Amino acid sequence: MKKNKIVATLLSVAMAATLLVGCSGGNGGSAGGSTGGVDENGVTTDNITLTYWHYEDETTMNLLAEAFMKKYPNITVETKQITDMSTDLSAAAAAGNFPDAFCATDSDTALANMYWADITEYVENDPDMDQMLYSIKNYGIGKFDTDHWYAMPVWYQPSAIFIDRNVINKLNLEMPRTDWTWDEMIQLIKDATVDDRTGMKYYGLGYYNRLDSLYGIAACATAERAIKGEFGFDGTDFDLRYWAIGEEEFGNLKVNGYVAPQQDTQAMEDWSGDWGTWFGATGHVAIFSEGFWSYMNLWGTDGYQEQYGLDIVPYVTPNVVDEKEHNIIANMYMGGISSSTEHPYEAYLLLKWMGIGTEGWNARLDIYEDESITNASGTALKHANMPVPMTTDEGVWERYKAMFPQDEEHKMYWDDYFASITRPVPYGWYNIAGYWNFCDQYFNKIGIHDLVDAGTAHPADYAAEASEQANYYHAEAMISYFGPSGYDVLSDEELATYQATVDSFGK
Repeated sequence: MKKNKIVATLLSVAMAATLLVGCSGGNGGSAGGSTGGVDENGVTTDNITLTYWHYEDETTMNLLAEAFMKKYPNITVETKQITDMSTDLSAAAAAGNFPDAFCATDSDTALANMYWADITEYVENDPDMDQMLYSIKNYGIGKFDTDHWYAMPVWYQPSAIFIDRNVINKLNLEMPRTDWTWDEMIQLIKDATVDDRTGMKYYGLGYYNRLDSLYGIAACATAERAIKGEFGFDGTDFDLRYWAIGEEEFGNLKVNGYVAPQQDTQAMEDWSGDWGTWFGATGHVAIFSEGFWSYMNLWGTDGYQEQYGLDIVPYVTPNVVDEKEHNIIANMYMGGISSSTEHPYEAYLLLKWMGIGTEGWNARLDIYEDESITNASGTALKHANMPVPMTTDEGVWERYKAMFPQDEEHKMYWDDYFASITRPVPYGWYNIAGYWNFCDQYFNKIGIHDLVDAGTAHPADYAAEASEQANYYHAEAMISYFGPSGYDVLSDEELATYQATVDSFGK
């Protein structure tokens, strides 16, 4: 592996970054003077300190840092939980105290300010990266539709559909097959909505994730359009016709009374008798469109399901077409190394350890498996927003799956679910340049979700305009971030294509 060459390449990138010139890279300097020596793996032999900023549970990340330091005794790691990405990083840049590696909730901020260094040669010469989940490697999640890696996923939780088996049994319905289709899910939502006049109504759906985002990923066969992102994004442009169908279907479910009330609303109080009730604790909702954390942090904790009379099992977000292998929408924090770090290779090793790497994941499992280890809230760390592995290593997955129900009645659901989530696609703000600008400047301003949910707007009427808006903001961002005034990695042909999209906007 060309480690010394890679170090030289990354260091030259760091030296060339204009925004952070003069920043110290956190506490990245060598203690006692630099010898410039490296071991047989290309890792510095100097005593250095690296800083890593994150969004995860503090106790977990501190223990992971301790495990990294045991492997590399000459490297001290300091971690910090980010409060607000834009504010914290701007302040760090101004103070000359930028972290060596950090993760982001929205990538636009990091890319617009050139906070991340180019890590292409590290990733592409790292054998461990051959074990990335399918879509990460093949879609280039972290390349932002360029030929260069600027980030990699460091935290992954897939969306999930959960079903309460107890509700299905109470209503004399049948559990669906685990490789169900979209139409089968919608029909079950309708069948499980029962107005029981002797008690609380049963609702077919309780949601955290709206169905439009889920539909936009699962909307079509790969042969029709290889969707790699939200809103029908295929790596080049958007097609919001797919979003419009899912949005309309979800709006119809809400308008026609198939969707449970949200917490802290008058509708919830009218239904459950308690303003603050969460529908996931009522025992009167059949299907949940939720984040994975709802199971990890609540349903999966000791005694929770027994207390509320639940029997929750996971299902894959269904395909619209009956394909067995398909993508799944996911929360996926992206992480990169700072363009100002004085130790880019070591920062890369730390980034990988804290996120995607197989070795780091085995260290995580040592932590999660010991439920006597708790955080400041007294929570066992596997119930503190534990992510899902992004390595395909069989040993990691065997240990991970063992932390979920293993009894004969439930294990099948979990095994099938885990087998179905190897092709994650991040929500747009994680991996599509300009996505957040589009949402902020267009969708959020017109309040599209409220209009649809009230039955006063048809999404199809907005699809063409929304596609044009999304493509404009994406093209504008690609030119800004990766054109001559940014990382400068786009070809003349790519620049011309994006510029043509910008120039044609509104005409």
